[in-house]
Amino acid sequence: MVKVTSSKYLISNIIFILIALLPASLLLGSLIINILTFLIAFFFIFEILIKKKIDFLYDWSFFLLIFLWISFLINLLFSQNAFLGLPRSIGFIKFVFFIQAIKYIFLFKEIYYKKLILQFWLLIFIIVSFDILIEYFTGQNIIGFKSDLPGRLGSFLGYEYKIGAFYFGFAILSFATIYTYFTKDYKIAFILVILLLIISFFIGERSNFLKILICLTVILTLFFKKYFKQVIGLIILCLIIFGYTIYTNENLKYRYLAQWNIKNINENIYIQHYKTAIFVFQKFPVFGSGIKNFRIEVKNIVKESYENDQKYNNVRILTTHPHQINFEILSETGIFGYVCFLIFFILSFTKAFRELIRKKNIFLMASSIYCLIYINPVLPSGSFFTTYGATIFWTIYAIMIANIKSNKKIY
Repeated sequence: MVKVTSSKYLISNIIFILIALLPASLLLGSLIINILTFLIAFFFIFEILIKKKIDFLYDWSFFLLIFLWISFLINLLFSQNAFLGLPRSIGFIKFVFFIQAIKYIFLFKEIYYKKLILQFWLLIFIIVSFDILIEYFTGQNIIGFKSDLPGRLGSFLGYEYKIGAFYFGFAILSFATIYTYFTKDYKIAFILVILLLIISFFIGERSNFLKILICLTVILTLFFKKYFKQVIGLIILCLIIFGYTIYTNENLKYRYLAQWNIKNINENIYIQHYKTAIFVFQKFPVFGSGIKNFRIEVKNIVKESYENDQKYNNVRILTTHPHQINFEILSETGIFGYVCFLIFFILSFTKAFRELIRKKNIFLMASSIYCLIYINPVLPSGSFFTTYGATIFWTIYAIMIANIKSNKKIY
């Protein structure tokens, strides 16, 4: 293994340290996340300019990211309020270089950094997992946070109640890390899956729990084909455990069952969000209302369409985004943006799946399935353009492309 401790690798070591701290930054708020991702992108640009390693400009992933960024800039020109979407549209260039920085470090010098980063991320994930368990069984987490929502846990993120998104991303990576670097025993892998699902279930974020369940089920089914019967048995066992837990825990019963006991499906808050997004899309079908403009247009929709309609709770549907990525892209970027969105991901997944056919790689499989489940058109989600959610998603996406063989020796 190549040593990288000399001053020659100073900038590389800085990028490595910053990337290793990524999961921690996600627990500290948007300001810290933005500073860290900016520094990673900045030092990466500095590194490639100093060492004249600009060959990454010829890589397919860079071109695809630039293509997506240009689509955001074009959308900005047609936004109803360009000022609202300006930081997200122009600022996406930061993620372009942030993603390339992760790819660069993961492939650097015989993947010297990759193992260290993944193991450090695993350590942070384990700490968060213990914190979630402590909060579930004691009523408060390590730093004293107490949830005021029945059946929901906040962990280190407190009243933001979005630890489920963190858990979804890093549970998948942690599973791949443990299997790759610590044990390949399928029995231990199955026990790990049970633990990950139970902790995710305790968090109380229904959509992220289902995403983790689907993601891990697909990974187990594809990666452990010869244990298919055991995989099915494992999933059935997990469902029995979850069913019993819901039956015996009033908070979880309320969270997973009572809140969905709706006679009229139109009264479901997510259905109302989706219908509102469709109204916004119909109003601006080609280029959408503009990134981050949904929050403005939804007020107009409420006033124009729902004012005298007793079937809807007008206050509840006033939100900043539709809580579903596909509806968000359609309503805010229109047909143009959505087609660009599809082109970007279809080409990315085509590359990933071709590589999976060629070589079985658990990190590529885990990250690809994560990204595919993340952009699913059915389950609710956070906003695609928020700092927190975007950073987690683009981190996993970066790991996906880092595990796809390039025709050129880029780094």
